[in-house]
Amino acid sequence: MVLLQMAEEEQKMTNQKNNAAQKLRISISLLAVFLLAGCSITPTYQRPEVNTLAWKEGAPSQNSEIAADWWKGFGSGELNALMQRALAHNNNLQASLQRIEQARAGLQIAGASLLPSASAAAESMKISEISGSREKDEPSLAANAGISYELDLFGANRAGTEAAREMLLSTQYAHDALALVIMGDVAQNYFNVLNLKERHRIAQENLKSTQDLLEVVKARFQAGARTALEIAQQETVLSNAQAEVAALEQELALAQNALAILVGEPPQAFSVADGNLNGINIPPMAALQPSALLERRPDIQSAEAELIAANADIGAARAAFFPSVTIGTNLLLAANPSSAALALASSLYAPIFQGGRLEGNVNRVTARQKELAENYQQTVLVAFRESEDALTKVKTTQKREGALAQAAKKAREAYDMAKNQYSLSVIDFQSVLDSQRLMLESKDRYARARFETLSARIDLFKAMGGGWNRK
Repeated sequence: MVLLQMAEEEQKMTNQKNNAAQKLRISISLLAVFLLAGCSITPTYQRPEVNTLAWKEGAPSQNSEIAADWWKGFGSGELNALMQRALAHNNNLQASLQRIEQARAGLQIAGASLLPSASAAAESMKISEISGSREKDEPSLAANAGISYELDLFGANRAGTEAAREMLLSTQYAHDALALVIMGDVAQNYFNVLNLKERHRIAQENLKSTQDLLEVVKARFQAGARTALEIAQQETVLSNAQAEVAALEQELALAQNALAILVGEPPQAFSVADGNLNGINIPPMAALQPSALLERRPDIQSAEAELIAANADIGAARAAFFPSVTIGTNLLLAANPSSAALALASSLYAPIFQGGRLEGNVNRVTARQKELAENYQQTVLVAFRESEDALTKVKTTQKREGALAQAAKKAREAYDMAKNQYSLSVIDFQSVLDSQRLMLESKDRYARARFETLSARIDLFKAMGGGWNRK
């Protein structure tokens, strides 16, 4: 009896040693796995070189602070309200938010490859047992639960996750870039509507002035002082003035419809309050240096994030040439607890012949990365061009507006003098027509110049990335 107990104790100690040895082997294996998991063959990302020369137009040497709500610098309450409605309801902007959600889901899917996966299955069976002369079936339930984990030995899964993360960032930056475009378009279209309203008012004033002058010509004709030719000439001017009013009414209606779409509202119920551009403030010039522009334009950041994602895709494509290892545990549980078992399993997959598929995939993603590098540089060049254009417009439009304001004032004075001298028979009717045409053209050019001055400031805000900052 004593010998039997000693044998059982010895067997127990042997089992404990075997279990300890097994645990040690598992620990060593896992340690090796984690060390190997640090290996990655993704190429190191390098931003394409860009030559950031100073602006030709002599912008301030210090970067300007641009408010996120830069449009408020124009001092228009109606513009502020339209901007908020556009940011909340513009359909293209809302659609881009859903693209962000799609990219976020893609990142979640890609990130799942870095985590273990678990599965479970259950099976019902009958076990036949013969007892004496009788056979009976005993129901039994078995469950199979497994946990597996793919070792990311060469960084394929990490590269895929990194690519998905950068694509999410690219989508977010693209949304911000679209928001900036919509902000600029709303301001541009709103000022265009006000400009057209002002030009329509000028055209109506001209129409009334033309009608008044026609009455003067008819009165002098009846008195025998003028000929029917002068009446025909003025009636021609009157018809042209009526056509100009109709054309501006059409242009104004179309501009308001375009603005309605930008703010996400049906054009049938949309309108802009009466106003003019003379009451709009001109905010101070806001400019950044070219080097800072690379970090402050969301479209540039979106292009770079897409480029980084393509760089990570190269790593994933390279890793496909190497073996992949999956380890896991399999737990078998039956209705009888004594039949439970735990197994540690692993599998190795190594590509041998793929018919050029793997090589083709590497070539494809490499060419894609090079394409996106060119796209990035093109995006930067376009940003520089837009900035130079905006700086030039800001510099010239305000000078032009000042000159045309003076010209419009003098043209009005000249027309009033010509009209009075004609009524006194001092000058001929052609001189009056010339003065009238010059007055109309001068007033219309000034109204357009005022719009172009404001439009240039909007272009500058857009070119400099507005008040956007990388989150």
